[in-house]
Amino acid sequence: MRFSLIIAAALLAACQPVPKPFSHGSAPPGELLQLADGRGITVLPVTDRAGEPLKLLTTQMVQALHQQNIPATYGDSGQTSYLLLGHFSTPPAPPALIWILRTQQGDEVGTIVQPLQNARGEPSKLAEHNAFERSATALAALIQDDPPSEAVPPPLHVGEVAGAPGDGNSRLRAAIEQLLPRAGLILVPEAAADSLVVTGAVTIDPARGGEQIVEIAWTVWDPYGIEVGTIAQARPVPAGSLDANWGLIANEAALAGAVGIAEMIRQIDWSLGIQPPPG
Repeated sequence: MRFSLIIAAALLAACQPVPKPFSHGSAPPGELLQLADGRGITVLPVTDRAGEPLKLLTTQMVQALHQQNIPATYGDSGQTSYLLLGHFSTPPAPPALIWILRTQQGDEVGTIVQPLQNARGEPSKLAEHNAFERSATALAALIQDDPPSEAVPPPLHVGEVAGAPGDGNSRLRAAIEQLLPRAGLILVPEAAADSLVVTGAVTIDPARGGEQIVEIAWTVWDPYGIEVGTIAQARPVPAGSLDANWGLIANEAALAGAVGIAEMIRQIDWSLGIQPPPG
């Protein structure tokens, strides 16, 4: 099975309620999702790698946006506020459907990564309802009336990843650095007073019955050392399989971590920037 994932904490006083990625929680109240100009999103036809249109995927997204109380149409209409483009990730990146939201003027509003593997690491159905519901919810957060996204989230610096045997620390750090920008976040090479820091901590339990549980905690910190939130992941692996080479496991874990971090950060109101702790 793939890494299960939850958001363990979100401690900024200014943050909104933080959803658990990949859960089946109820949609936010409809009044939060109204667009200021009353228009909506045109979902451009999704195509496969050969350029053939995949109408089912496009209509599934339109329906998911409707369920989030967002006006959405299929095709190439120019009468909406936003254009939504979907394309498939390029190997060796983990399989995913990448949604890019743009204004009619071509400015990018945000990117949503929709993984194309289920909880067991097997290919999921492309038109799986829950996957589109999660993507539509994340898109809704980008275009709320008076949304947190009006203020660009702070950039992130990827700090230390520790605790993994073999090449795990370096592979996990390289993978999360590659995938966070694909989730629509900005990275900086050094930590600064106006940036957040992401660290990773890996724990592997003793072997039982030929298996071990590997746990990864991705924690986001503000410049004052206060924890913003933690993405906790866990999965069983064959005993000793990660002692030397992590391989694709690192990419899989980092993809789930990047999606969770992006969803968490986008729920926080950054309009006042990063605030120092009280007192």
